[in-house]
Amino acid sequence: MVDKELGSKTMPRYLGPMVVVRQTRGNSYILAELDGTISKLKYAAYRLFPYWPRNPNNIQVTKIVSLTDEEMKEFEREISIFGEDNDKN
Repeated sequence: MVDKELGSKTMPRYLGPMVVVRQTRGNSYILAELDGTISKLKYAAYRLFPYWPRNPNNIQVTKIVSLTDEEMKEFEREISIFGEDNDKN
């Protein structure tokens, strides 16, 4: 009963942390999880929150996705089948 009363107040607000893989031609972003899994969704810039590390001794991310540029372009074509950029979210 309590869950119905709270509605979406207790639901997680944000996904992440995620890494920006590429900016699309429609100015949305393709993101990846830290394990390298690429999201099939595209995210508008206003939906992204920058992460500012508190400790400057963090490990630098040099390569998280092992796709070549051609493979990445093919992935963009595949996800564009789902419709236009999700900037309207």
